[in-house]
Amino acid sequence: MTKGQFTLVTGLILLVAWARWNAAGLILGGLGVFAAYCISLRVHPRTRHTGWRGCGGTGEHKGVVFGWGHRKCPGCQSGRLVRRGAGQWGAPRIQQEYRKGKAARKKAKQGKRWR
Repeated sequence: MTKGQFTLVTGLILLVAWARWNAAGLILGGLGVFAAYCISLRVHPRTRHTGWRGCGGTGEHKGVVFGWGHRKCPGCQSGRLVRRGAGQWGAPRIQQEYRKGKAARKKAKQGKRWR
């Protein structure tokens, strides 16, 4: 499921809950969606590195001129990142991995070694 689909399904669940049971249904629907999100953080704590300069989960950037050349992705170092929610509310080992990765990226940027 994509992020857009997730947003649509979540909105529909909350809309139906509100239409059927008013505010109580909206609160219960919100709690249900939050519970599903927390379970998802435990089961799937990582995500692909995407975005404007993302590597798409490969962990490497290909050369523009020489396409067979590549370098390590400076944003993720492996292609996978710990989801922000998993870094906050996930398993203790995932929280520790999130903090280590964040500190390593900050240190590399400060030392001008992130590119």
